Amino acid sequence: MRSGRRLARLGALPALATTALLCSCGTATPSATHLLQEAGRTMATTSYQLTGGDRAGQARVTFSLRALPSGAFSGEVQFSVPPSPVLSTEVVSLDSRVWVLSAAALAQLGITSLPGNLNPATTWVLQPAGVGERYRRSVTPFVGSGLEATLERLAAGRPSVSAVEYSGAAAWRLSEKGRAGQELTVYLQRQPLRVLRIQVSGPDGFEISYSGFGQVAEVTPPPPAQVYVPPTPAPGA
Repeated sequence: MRSGRRLARLGALPALATTALLCSCGTATPSATHLLQEAGRTMATTSYQLTGGDRAGQARVTFSLRALPSGAFSGEVQFSVPPSPVLSTEVVSLDSRVWVLSAAALAQLGITSLPGNLNPATTWVLQPAGVGERYRRSVTPFVGSGLEATLERLAAGRPSVSAVEYSGAAAWRLSEKGRAGQELTVYLQRQPLRVLRIQVSGPDGFEISYSGFGQVAEVTPPPPAQVYVPPTPAPGA
């Protein structure tokens, strides 16, 4: 009888060993490469919010954007150089079009009124194709699929991975401090694996923070009644 029970326990050992192996695989610390790939995949397939800023001497730029995986975005950019007043600009980029709302920027160009009695303080100006492309190009490394290459570049050294708790969830934290003073921190929930936050910082007040994943429903164009479309220059003009 005892031999039978002993054989039964021995027979259960392979199953127990397999269970232990599976459990250990589920809790093993993943590689930084795997986490970066997952972060890049998430950023290319979900919406999110990003805030940040940069400084050059006394000049300071801050921004707050909402972005879709398509690369469409909307938000606000503020530029300040004391003692001048803060220059605030709202931007919407959708498909190949970019609209800008900034009465102060128009005033700096000497534009204080718009055709059709449109109020510069509430009117969006559709940007020429070349200007709109420059707006999109400036944001490309930080939104949509373009962010994956940026993350890989920032984590080109020896990023560390540790198990932590973030916002009440078991998470992995990937962190890398670059030689130029830039620092990358990525938090990913463990089960299921998904990005919770990305933080990039650097010297002179440079910082970008990503959050609100999946919470941006859409990016909509400005109301047509509040849009001014500048005349297209004639060929060769």
